[in-house]
Amino acid sequence: MSVAPRRSEARELATTAIAVGIAAVSIVTFSALSPAACGPARAPVSPSPPASGSPAAAPSTSQLALAASSAPAQPPPAASSAPEPAAIANPVSWRDPGPLGVSPDGNDIPRLPRFYSALAGLASHERDDHVRVLWFGDSHTQADIWTDAVREALQQRFGVGGPGFVHVGWNTYGYRHAGVDLGVGGRWGVEPKTLVSGDKVDDGVFGLGGVRLVPRGGDARATIHVSNEALPGRGRWDLAYRFVAPGGAFEVSVTGSGPKAFKADPATLGQIQHVVLETAGPGGELMVSGARQGVQLLGAVVERSDAPGVVLDTLGLNGARVRSALTYDQTTWEAEVARRHPDLAIIAYGTNESSDIKIDRDLMTKRVQELLGRIRAAAPQADCLVFGPIDRGGEKYGEAIEAINEAERAAATESGCAFWNGQRAMGGKGSMDKWATEDPPLASGERIHLYTRGYQKLGEMLAGDLLRGYDAGVGQSGAAE
Repeated sequence: MSVAPRRSEARELATTAIAVGIAAVSIVTFSALSPAACGPARAPVSPSPPASGSPAAAPSTSQLALAASSAPAQPPPAASSAPEPAAIANPVSWRDPGPLGVSPDGNDIPRLPRFYSALAGLASHERDDHVRVLWFGDSHTQADIWTDAVREALQQRFGVGGPGFVHVGWNTYGYRHAGVDLGVGGRWGVEPKTLVSGDKVDDGVFGLGGVRLVPRGGDARATIHVSNEALPGRGRWDLAYRFVAPGGAFEVSVTGSGPKAFKADPATLGQIQHVVLETAGPGGELMVSGARQGVQLLGAVVERSDAPGVVLDTLGLNGARVRSALTYDQTTWEAEVARRHPDLAIIAYGTNESSDIKIDRDLMTKRVQELLGRIRAAAPQADCLVFGPIDRGGEKYGEAIEAINEAERAAATESGCAFWNGQRAMGGKGSMDKWATEDPPLASGERIHLYTRGYQKLGEMLAGDLLRGYDAGVGQSGAAE
């Protein structure tokens, strides 16, 4: 399947060109997990996305509501008790057609009946809530290229629901998000300092996205500007934060409204809270200013509020492993996942684990099952898909990737989740070398990461398989308006 890109080819090539010069910056983030792991370098992609769409027209009004946490003050702090998106009664269902078959690249077509039924509700206009996808993973996911290829394919057919989760105050380590321009001013810090860790850091409370952005001085400010294309209607901006010291404070505003000030309250220190704002759209901007030490920003979710569509949250971190995802405080992480009310959760780990070469398959299976169990506990209504790691250059690394895919397939099967083998999609063991030597190349010279066109290709493969599974049980439902 081919998905027409929204950004121009020139911009895509520019992204790749910039990436080549920064491909090896952050090896330290991979080696932080294991003394023996030299690990992959940062994905060869642009550290910030190209601008797309025209500036949003300023609306005349804005609405704001603060959802304060009522969680106990005792550690570990519970996440916000703000209302979650309501589950939608969906009378249109995906009808099981029996065996779904195998895709052209050799992967089983994913069986995701709840997710497909949710999409059917959008296509028939019988669902008035977004269909949400949470995608957790490592640097391949953080790059938001193969994730965006899937996002584009689903949104083109079923409707644009918005860009989803975006970090606020962060544009280092190559962080980017399609359709979003990130602005950072003053001094900010990222926690954990190594971005990811194999052991619990501090109290383990890092929100949905796995990192905290903290101001290092009174001049800290940050913006996220969403293009008209990524947010074509009214916008709902849900900013997660928490105060951890009495002096913490910040101001937040969105397009068309003045700043709203927040200060630490001793009664809610340590608790994750949310402030929800609305813009008239299309597009828009959120700005945080006057941020002082004692506040932690945990990201914002941007969704369309005037029409349902597909929203895909990109939740990858450079250097991440399944083990590092399990170090988050379970109570608060599950609460933030539950708040999103996803219809599909995807996990895509394994490249960093392959640095160990000798793979303990049983341990890998156990860890993947544990992570899937947490997702199940937080979102029992969601389907789940395990995206097995892509190939890696070198005989030993290729064998390690094979072993990890086998372990992850076992975990997916035991957990009742679909499985999609990234290495097989590329062509099996040794395919990374072929992708790196194609003209033009699809993979970088370090044979760990892909270039933009390679990530786009894999994303289109997965998107094609998801739509094949959907069509098998629903048929060619009408495209979204």
